[in-house]
Amino acid sequence: MDMKIAGLVLAGGQARRMHGQDKAFLDTGNGFSLDRVFARLQHECSAVAISANGDFARFSAWQCPVLPDSIHNVGPLAGVLSGLEWAEKYGYDTLITIPVDTPFIPVGLVAALVPAPSYACCGGQSHPLVAAWPVSAKPVLAAQLSFLTAENKKHQTRVRTLAHVLEARAVDFPLIEGVDPFMNINTPEDLMRAQKYCAPVCRVDAARGNG
Repeated sequence: MDMKIAGLVLAGGQARRMHGQDKAFLDTGNGFSLDRVFARLQHECSAVAISANGDFARFSAWQCPVLPDSIHNVGPLAGVLSGLEWAEKYGYDTLITIPVDTPFIPVGLVAALVPAPSYACCGGQSHPLVAAWPVSAKPVLAAQLSFLTAENKKHQTRVRTLAHVLEARAVDFPLIEGVDPFMNINTPEDLMRAQKYCAPVCRVDAARGNG
């Protein structure tokens, strides 16, 4: 039976180091960061949603579900949980997550990550939010985020904690033009590097027919 795979752009962060600028709308030099992540998921998944809070109207151009966090102040796992709930409701087996500030996702990501659970690695650096999650893991994550205390919150809200519990595989990807394709944009300096990196990455994608 064919696996039904959904994609989720994680766009719920507060972007403190970007001085509150919405990371979805960072100019990478070839479209918004959200444009690039959304396009990769749309190309490789059956459906795509955006995990975000605030005014949903800002995402109307992408014509997809926008999922608010049902649990607050627990970091990106709140978005993963909302995504798993949405994917389960519509009968998907696997959820692929990508942070919105990771715009240079390589072609073929989904095929490399399935079967779930798994997450991307490159050059010895793990990227646990660029991941494939089995939708059946929803109760596991819900339990992990229940009964948080001051003592256990840091551990329980770590993405790596969920990956460890699920015994997720690390999937290695090569550097592209000498750079980790899962680089994320956390600071204005990162954005400048991303804009410099964008042109060679686009050439690589175009050569593969996925520009």
